[in-house]
Amino acid sequence: MRIHPNERTLGRLIQRVGRGRGRRVLRHLLDCGDCRDRLGELLTWEGRNGRGGIPWSPRAYGAMLDRLVETSAEVGAPLSRQQVEAPILLAELLLQPGERRRLLLRNSARFRSWPLAELLFDRSREEAFEDPAQAESLARLGLEVVAQFPTGEHDARLQADLQARGLAYLSNALRMRSDLLEADEIMSQAQQHLDLGSRDPLEEARILELKASLRKDQLRFNEAIPLLNRAISKYRSVGESHREGRALLTLAEIHRMSGMPSLGIEALETSTSLLDRSREPRLLLCVRHNLAFCLSDEERYLEAHSVFESAQPLYDQYPDLWTQHRRAWVEGRIQRGLGQLEAAEERLTWAQRGFVEQEIAYDAALVSLDLAAVYAEQGRTGDLKELAAHMLPIFQSRDIHREALAALAWFRQAVERETATASVVRHLLDFLKRARHDPGLRWVQPG
Repeated sequence: MRIHPNERTLGRLIQRVGRGRGRRVLRHLLDCGDCRDRLGELLTWEGRNGRGGIPWSPRAYGAMLDRLVETSAEVGAPLSRQQVEAPILLAELLLQPGERRRLLLRNSARFRSWPLAELLFDRSREEAFEDPAQAESLARLGLEVVAQFPTGEHDARLQADLQARGLAYLSNALRMRSDLLEADEIMSQAQQHLDLGSRDPLEEARILELKASLRKDQLRFNEAIPLLNRAISKYRSVGESHREGRALLTLAEIHRMSGMPSLGIEALETSTSLLDRSREPRLLLCVRHNLAFCLSDEERYLEAHSVFESAQPLYDQYPDLWTQHRRAWVEGRIQRGLGQLEAAEERLTWAQRGFVEQEIAYDAALVSLDLAAVYAEQGRTGDLKELAAHMLPIFQSRDIHREALAALAWFRQAVERETATASVVRHLLDFLKRARHDPGLRWVQPG
């Protein structure tokens, strides 16, 4: 377990950086975002003027930054002055209300920092799962920083790369908020800037991967898979095995969503051998979660249960609703497969309501049908009717294509006629899974 330095230790670091324990604390700071943020809070302009922080004059502040630069070289992680200052500027920026942030970016040259823009974009990607709204705000702030760069200060191609990266991360945040229309528009802008950039393979691969994730959520799998394969090839060419493994995670999800869980399992096995868990700990949860889902799709419920149970400590680390709704969904599917229908109903109902509130229509449709399967297996015709009556109006105004809507409308009629057996529900679920991969697939009523 890590021991994080308290404010007093951080204060001493600022005053005595470069000596003894100061070096060890700085080594920790270079690797710990939480502690960098706390250091930034101590070093706000208000704090430096003696109001609630460490009283620093601008001269002392500059000298402290210079010592941090020197010490970073001594501990084997040499940084520029702007790189050292970027976490401090980020913390200072985020302490301000929205309008004040924009004023600082427009009026203070300190914030026209390339490392600050990169840090904002990196934090946007990190926040996308837990707080997509915050991720969107961070990406927009980073783009404002880039917009304030003086003309000619940076290589135009590298600046185009940075702009493309920021737009791609903004698109990713919008995708996580289920705003697929604006996400698509922003991703098009990202591609335009990338075309003006340096052709750096890592930058290109990063955007190919994010674009593929967007195409996945748009159910355009035939476009997503080639994008991912190109990203994987580029990551491999520059030795980025961790990012290659992350892209394979997305590929596994596409295989599962398109009704090919066995291919998903193969991709997950390869991904596990490539991922560096210390870089993005959440990805280990993604592997376990998707593996449990693939196994449940193949009706290997005991194996799925074992994988799911092993992932409980990982799920507990991420309390955001995006994660917890999916946790409930896969748990409910496994419980239904194991015959634990009462527990399955509770978990699936909670997940379904969450997806509806988040306006994630297709997932809401699929989890609703998993819930319908629970009702059908128990012969609960009244509950099936109530569920069907609420489903179609919700999904008619969302992103479900015509044939899927026709299937849902037929299901509602079958429920009204009391002919919606468990096998009928399974037929409909199978169609909707395949229709995600092929939106042109025609609905055929069960014989």
